[in-house]
Amino acid sequence: VILELVGAPNLGENLKALATGGRIAVIGTGAGAKGELNLGLLMAKRGRIHGSTLRARPLEEKALTARALERSVLPLLASGAVRVPIAATYPLDQAETAYDRFAGGGKLGKIVLEIRS
Repeated sequence: VILELVGAPNLGENLKALATGGRIAVIGTGAGAKGELNLGLLMAKRGRIHGSTLRARPLEEKALTARALERSVLPLLASGAVRVPIAATYPLDQAETAYDRFAGGGKLGKIVLEIRS
């Protein structure tokens, strides 16, 4: 399963990385919602693409989804089986620089602000 948070610009690379019989779950389109899709490659890999958003769902359904995430995904993160890529880390006093990096796009991973005590 490829969990796509960025949107259409990643679809080509996602398809190349997709395992035979794999799935791409699109849950974000921050970098764009429209793009080209190689249907031949999707068919050759017998892949599936699914899209979803929480915005339009009732509060009860959002709560169920959050609990399922807590039960199924957070343990994978905690054990290190799944990692969130980090593009850059900045100290809190460089928040403006961090935001500029975020807003510039073209990154793979999260922008992290560090708060030191």
